[in-house]
Amino acid sequence: MKVLIVEDDPMVAELNQQFIERMDNLDVVCKADTVKKAQDCLQKWTPDLVLLDVYLPGKSGLTLLSHIQEHQYHASVILITAAKDIQTVKEAVFYGVADYLIKPFTFERFKLAVEKIQRLATVMEEGNGINQAAIDHYFNKDEHTGMEKKGSPENLSKNLSKNLSKLTMTTILKSIQELDGQFSVETLAREVDLSRITVKKYIQFLVDDGFLIESIEYHKVGRPLMLYQVNPNLKEPPFPL
Repeated sequence: MKVLIVEDDPMVAELNQQFIERMDNLDVVCKADTVKKAQDCLQKWTPDLVLLDVYLPGKSGLTLLSHIQEHQYHASVILITAAKDIQTVKEAVFYGVADYLIKPFTFERFKLAVEKIQRLATVMEEGNGINQAAIDHYFNKDEHTGMEKKGSPENLSKNLSKNLSKLTMTTILKSIQELDGQFSVETLAREVDLSRITVKKYIQFLVDDGFLIESIEYHKVGRPLMLYQVNPNLKEPPFPL
């Protein structure tokens, strides 16, 4: 699936690309920081998915939605923006955006939005005919079904990667519980007295498993900070492993 990123903040555009690269069968073919450049990308690459910001220099990103509709580009659009006003949301719904993400957002929420589009693409590739079950798989699938089960103690222990230590994981999980809130890789690394690279591997496993969710904290200067916290949808922490 070809992806176009339309974002004027280079750091945010880079983070969006990193999120895309963590998922399967997605390829960023073009990045644009204005509506005009995005239109050129659409014509050249005909992407399947557009990640679109609203606040762009010159023209609003919403004008790109009408351009996509007018030129009949068959691209799904996920609006990724800080815009929270009702009018923007109404316009997004009018133009049929696939999803609406308000900055900052978690990778888990981003992943849900993209996977929904991927499911639809799969349904459309299965042939001329389609049944109700296939339609329901796209429109009515419960995005959060099984999240509690996925992050359960039994599954964390059973699915632990071979390159991860059960003892180290237990230490990290206990420290996360003691931190009781959002934390960064650096903060947790200091707590458990391990290298940042080592701790990052365990955090990524917990994010992929559904136990942790991640979010982005933007700063006026410097790179955005990735923060993590225990998924509030889990009924209990995974102790003991």
